[in-house]
Amino acid sequence: YKRQEDPKSAQVIGGIPLEITNRLIEKGAAVATEGNAGSYVFTEMAAFKTLLNEMMVEDGVEVLFHTSFVDTVMDGQAVKGVVLHNKEGLVLYEGITFIDTTGDGDAAVAAGADYFLGIGKFDLVYEEDPSLLGKVGAMGVMYRIGSTDIIKALEYLKDRIESPKFEVQIMSLQDYDTVLDCIKRRQMTTFVINGFSFGGLQIYNTPDPSIFVLGCPCINGNGIDPMDKSRAELEMTAMISERMKEIRTVPGFEEAVVLDIPEIGVRETRHIIGDYILGLKEILQMNVFEDSIGKGSHLIDISPVPSWLKKDELPEMFEFTIPYRCLIVKDIDNMFVAGRCMSATHEASGTIRVTAQCMVSGEAAGTAAAMCSKKGGASRSVPYEDIREKLLENGVIL
Repeated sequence: YKRQEDPKSAQVIGGIPLEITNRLIEKGAAVATEGNAGSYVFTEMAAFKTLLNEMMVEDGVEVLFHTSFVDTVMDGQAVKGVVLHNKEGLVLYEGITFIDTTGDGDAAVAAGADYFLGIGKFDLVYEEDPSLLGKVGAMGVMYRIGSTDIIKALEYLKDRIESPKFEVQIMSLQDYDTVLDCIKRRQMTTFVINGFSFGGLQIYNTPDPSIFVLGCPCINGNGIDPMDKSRAELEMTAMISERMKEIRTVPGFEEAVVLDIPEIGVRETRHIIGDYILGLKEILQMNVFEDSIGKGSHLIDISPVPSWLKKDELPEMFEFTIPYRCLIVKDIDNMFVAGRCMSATHEASGTIRVTAQCMVSGEAAGTAAAMCSKKGGASRSVPYEDIREKLLENGVIL
């Protein structure tokens, strides 16, 4: 919002994520900000899925769907292969270089990698309260509703003092007039209706003017405990059903229907220990790492955090870099990790776990793995400088 007159000057992410976003915007399947990929970009789900499939076919990716990870097969300190399960049964797939993007670090843990669960001894909040050791961030979900009249809802909310009432969303900082203007012009926007019995309701627009994404109901639980996660799934659908009764009392939402409740989103479980562990201080200080593989700029969206941290009070033009070393699994010869289980503290994961940064680390890990596989497979066989050159060539912002 500090550079609204020149959005591209504040661009944080390039490479494949930006290519995906721009192609969706061109198709009319994503909501842009004045024609650009803004801080938020909500999409038409089927078009997004179709585009990703098209891009994989374009680049000759050998795709294997409907398959689950079972185990990692080791040869000393090197990964020899992974055991997967599908309709063929248990199948061993051997390889040269491997990337764990399971979110929970399943393949890395099975390979013997060190990790910590949730809040670790590296976290600043642990120093305040050691009893928090091992606590993980709550699970949540963002669900879609249709058959809404958002203009009617905004007219109802205008100038309301009593609940429910309009509230600025802290990550967009758009006031009422800006939100209304964006809705009318089909620009990306988000706001909050506050004052429900459950608190605030985040609202995000999509390419379809009658469909909105709502967030974000949360449930505590352990995402790597199957019984606990199953319990959370049941509680989440029941919670949304109850919330919708209250949401439908707002004019414009009377006929709202739930279109989709995705699988519950696990924010945090295992943090795989890599050659470097990214921490909160480096992020808040906006350190520029010499081995950067990309940037982030999301607020610290996880709990608990140190008592002194105000999530919505970040440095002006806040952005940070992600070190390449966070992607290299410590003591494993040929494995990278990307996504929310990469080598970072609980607090740091609050900003690198979000979708855009998962895409950034994924592109970097994929690039590095491809280059390393041509040098025998070892994850440290290619100098960072060579990987940097390739990332820059591919449009990544470092």
